[in-house]
Amino acid sequence: MLHQRRFRAMNTDVGVWLWSASPDRAAVARALDWAEAFFAHVEDELSRFRASSALSRLNQAAGSGAQTVSPLLWTVLTAGLQAANDSGGIYDPTLLRALEQLGYDRSFETMHGRSEAGDGTPGPTLGSWRRVRLDSERRTVSLPADLALDFGGIAKGWTVDRVALELAPLGPVLVDAGGDLRAIGAIEGEPWPIAVQDALTPERDSGVIRLCDAALATSSTGGRRWQRGDRTLHHLIDPRTGTSAASDLHAVTVRAPGAMAADIAAKVVLVMGGAAGPAYLQDRGYAGLLTCLDGRALTVGGLWQEEGEHHATNQRHSRG
Repeated sequence: MLHQRRFRAMNTDVGVWLWSASPDRAAVARALDWAEAFFAHVEDELSRFRASSALSRLNQAAGSGAQTVSPLLWTVLTAGLQAANDSGGIYDPTLLRALEQLGYDRSFETMHGRSEAGDGTPGPTLGSWRRVRLDSERRTVSLPADLALDFGGIAKGWTVDRVALELAPLGPVLVDAGGDLRAIGAIEGEPWPIAVQDALTPERDSGVIRLCDAALATSSTGGRRWQRGDRTLHHLIDPRTGTSAASDLHAVTVRAPGAMAADIAAKVVLVMGGAAGPAYLQDRGYAGLLTCLDGRALTVGGLWQEEGEHHATNQRHSRG
């Protein structure tokens, strides 16, 4: 039987689908309750928009020396710093001050219609992540006074992965948080069919991806955009310039083993652009769909191929 739970968390719509043959419906309900509560817990800990969160407290203590952090914050931070190293600093979890200077200093739904004068460009920040000091024995983090952390999509992807892995022993599971998806297992051997929206024409689909024991994430410059003076800005910062990436790509969808890995790769490739981005995916064995500003679509790897010889089920879900 297919069980589902929908709720709001991390400023997006979350859906959890669990196929379980167990007659113990109460156990399934408890598992879905845990999933919803866990998303809320991670948001409480890692949201930069909540002054009481562990992340906000760490940012407020920047320049004050070593701070002991929670295991959750430590896990996500170290994953983010590893991703920064692996991407040559194109992905960087220490860009919050740059985002704030560009005007993204509050939850995005409160920014609609906002327009401010002024330059507001912080300048290149490439390599700033190297200035974070960690002590693994004491689980402490030291931030320079001019740095602050923003986990954004990486925290969402990490949570999707964790929830999917926790629920998988009960049966095939699909977790979707605003387009960051992780599928584990298949219903009666058939992968989960995921309809991918056309990045430039959202009312139609680019195609259907058969997802089994894999993850999917999309990053786009079209969603979080705002005006600052005569400039249109978006939330994807290029550390090489310190401002919104001037990429020839509008959106990138990536299939990878995990949702966090897919989310990071989608952001990195979008910032890199259509010339360098495909090699980044190929080097890691990921598949992707790169939508250019001029409407061209570049496919990397076997993104649309089915897993084995399976065919689609009736369960269908589009990315957010």
